Amino acid sequence: MGGAHTRKSGTVTWLFLKMRWRSILFDFAAVIAIWTVVLVFTRQRRLRVAADPSPGRMRGYRLHTTALICVAAGFTWFIAWFVSDAIGPRWLHGLSLPTALVFIAAGAVLAGYAGWVGGP
Repeated sequence: MGGAHTRKSGTVTWLFLKMRWRSILFDFAAVIAIWTVVLVFTRQRRLRVAADPSPGRMRGYRLHTTALICVAAGFTWFIAWFVSDAIGPRWLHGLSLPTALVFIAAGAVLAGYAGWVGGP
């Protein structure tokens, strides 16, 4: 009877890990998609700014690019918080949420400042 219980417990653990890995892979796919969008938008924005390279517009471009990268890094840390909840080390789980919030807040402040200084 003890062996049957252990076997069932192992099966339940295996199914849990299988389901958890599926969600982790989905999280990583979301991070890859976000970074792809960030890089594509940054490239498109650079091409638009090259048409009119005034100093204010260049400053706004650099600030917007920094804000976009900050928000994407914050999103990446937020996904790390999700992943480290189940399988990661506790220190990473404790560090990732405040770091994500700081990066996202910094990105929001930079985007606001970029709109004020250099336009959209």
